[in-house]
Amino acid sequence: MSDLALVEAIASDGSGAASWEEHVWVERARAGDVEAFDAIMAHYEHRLLRFLTGTVGDVEVARELCQDTFLAAYQALPKLRGELRLSPWLYTIALNRARSHHRRRRFRTFVPLLDDTVPSDAPDLQHANALQDSVRRALARLPQQYAHPLLLQTTGGMSCREIAEVMHCSESAIKVRLMRARNAFRAIYEEEEHRSCKP
Repeated sequence: MSDLALVEAIASDGSGAASWEEHVWVERARAGDVEAFDAIMAHYEHRLLRFLTGTVGDVEVARELCQDTFLAAYQALPKLRGELRLSPWLYTIALNRARSHHRRRRFRTFVPLLDDTVPSDAPDLQHANALQDSVRRALARLPQQYAHPLLLQTTGGMSCREIAEVMHCSESAIKVRLMRARNAFRAIYEEEEHRSCKP
């Protein structure tokens, strides 16, 4: 597809500049342009790594799964035909890799608190660590059907529509799961906080 055809397709789609850039990367990567795939990796690596770390609970394992995700994407990309929504496609591959890891290891999902979610006004490091532990325990207790969409939204910055594509369900089902996830998280978190305040 020529650049002009891509511009026309995107203009009729109503998508923004980011979509234009992603379409160019995808088309060039499909044609074997390694630099275009490097641009895709540079754009998504940090987000996918955060999501995978939250899903598997181990940074080193998440790095491995992230590499596996990009390798699978690189191998599959030339074979795919038609329009491709890059972000949901990559997150689907990453989620499937994480699920395979859980099946192999039979681990309970463990979700670390990301550094940027620790309040900056915490009175001391001990309080910040206690808060982080409470959040970790609360997230780890959420069922995966709630934890995965919540992680995709918070660490991946994905919309309900994109999460629905990744999770292979309707957008309304994702909205319900996110609402239930927030409510369940709030209740579990309050319980964890109460438990950690007891002497």
